[in-house]
Amino acid sequence: MKDLSRSSCEPDDTQILNMKKTKIQYGWPFLAFFTWLAALGWIWTKIGTTGMGWGFHLSALVTLPMAGTFLWLGRWVQGRPGLLFSAFAWGASVAGFCAIWSQEGLQLLVDTQVGSEFGHWFGPLVITPVTEELFKGLFLIWMLVYRRTQIRGLLDGIVYGGLIGAGFASSEQIMYFGKIMVTYLVSDPANGAAGATLVMSFLLRGLMVPFMHSFFVAFIGLGVAAAAGMRNRAIQMAFIFLGFIFPTVLHGVWDWAGLASGDPFMIYKIYVAVMLPLFLALAILALKMRQLRKKAIVAALPGIAEEGHVAQHEVALLGSLKKRHGWRHEARQRAGRAAARLTARYQAEASALAMLTLRSSATGRHEEVKEQVQAVHLARSQMEAAFVDCARKPLIDSL
Repeated sequence: MKDLSRSSCEPDDTQILNMKKTKIQYGWPFLAFFTWLAALGWIWTKIGTTGMGWGFHLSALVTLPMAGTFLWLGRWVQGRPGLLFSAFAWGASVAGFCAIWSQEGLQLLVDTQVGSEFGHWFGPLVITPVTEELFKGLFLIWMLVYRRTQIRGLLDGIVYGGLIGAGFASSEQIMYFGKIMVTYLVSDPANGAAGATLVMSFLLRGLMVPFMHSFFVAFIGLGVAAAAGMRNRAIQMAFIFLGFIFPTVLHGVWDWAGLASGDPFMIYKIYVAVMLPLFLALAILALKMRQLRKKAIVAALPGIAEEGHVAQHEVALLGSLKKRHGWRHEARQRAGRAAARLTARYQAEASALAMLTLRSSATGRHEEVKEQVQAVHLARSQMEAAFVDCARKPLIDSL
């Protein structure tokens, strides 16, 4: 029954919620941009203009392929482009900015209240790991609360976590690569030690370290994704806690290895004995989950076609990434980029429905399937509207 006490000019709850979403949608890019600029400004004070120039290019060379790898992992059920980009942007901007200034403030507090000698160890071992993993992981907590339907499995936790870590690394690597190059450029060219330091620094920063942030946040993502699949609040909190505490401890161990001046090779020993095996295990797990996701989607597609949620002739197209690409290419040729983008959205929503349908038969959670059915039908209507606007129909039978 309509609330007669509410003024006819007063917005209802749905309108208020939509207005809040609009404010977030349009306010978030400005927040990300200005916090990113602020973080870069702080980095510039450390390495100067020359360092920034070198750092930008070298960081992009290392971190962009990392981001592409995580996008590839999630291709069978691709997340919404805006959400995927926001994950990367959060790591590069807000998480980096908040980590920098919280570390500066907490380090100053510890140094003045306890002593700089204690702070020399406490900062890298406690302050840095806790603040960095906390601020990086906040985006995943936000997703759990406000975009839970976009977390469709453990693999999504790895994908979004990896993108956040890649974004964070992109800003951090600007500073470290810039510092490496500035130090080398002001050194004596005849000094062989400077060249050796340059090579070792690039080995560390270019090959060993880049994946670390993505590696750490991927574990947070696993914890959050596991929590998203649980109904019991206590179990949810336990998974989230484990997701945060494990990479935080790993981060502390990694920083401790760098500070262990008594053994200059300790950081390499920790890398080989701890970090590399865990990274390989996580990579194998992600690849296995990607393969299982593919099989689940292919197996469930005929069923959702019989229910009328996708067309029968689309089953073969949705069951192959190559054919999906051809479908999008055809859409772009016939009706432009907007049609291709909406076709990609339909493909992703249909794939998600296939996966959720198969999963619901085991878990009994059918409400998320109903929501996804609506998402598929909306995506299809938008895709078809794009072709109608161009006075063309999505002719895909020839693909």
